[in-house]
Amino acid sequence: MREALRSLELLGVVETRAGGGTFVRRTVPEDLARPLSNLIARGHTLTDVIEVRGLIEPAIAASAATRIHPDELVQLRAILTQQAEKVAAGQSYAEEDTRFHEIIGQAARNELLVTMLGVIWDVLRSSREQWLQTNQRAHSSIDAHERILVALDAHQPDAARAAAAEHIRAVGEGILKLIADERTAPETPGPQATATVGKGA
Repeated sequence: MREALRSLELLGVVETRAGGGTFVRRTVPEDLARPLSNLIARGHTLTDVIEVRGLIEPAIAASAATRIHPDELVQLRAILTQQAEKVAAGQSYAEEDTRFHEIIGQAARNELLVTMLGVIWDVLRSSREQWLQTNQRAHSSIDAHERILVALDAHQPDAARAAAAEHIRAVGEGILKLIADERTAPETPGPQATATVGKGA
């Protein structure tokens, strides 16, 4: 309990007054973003960041399932259709993917959770967009989004949480594998190195 309160104090969510106890500070979501970004920048691993996303985003999906508005469901369906069209055309769909998750965050009606997730997304942005590039991953993303949308449309928080958790797990594992593969891949010789090798042969 003390460690949890200490973490919240570092994030600026609560403050402790000598002899007065612990109080929730009046903050806006943006006040949380900077200290959270600083905490992540201290050297936490990408695995840690992905794990945090796996804790936050399913909770957002579950909340959204009970609070989502009909017009937001319409928006999600339109975004998913656009994503499928771009995948079929071999085009990048990163914008649609991001917007899909943003609408779900909006539907959760919890700005603090969404702000925290936004910081996580900023850290993962380049790795995530790179992971989305292959056709197989693109279709996997569409299928996962469809399962999440079905659960939201049925207003089933447990199903939405489970679908989101599975989606985040798969993406997280994919990103980590992609990075591991890049680190172990042999370096491609530059023009000068290639010329030297050719001359020696």
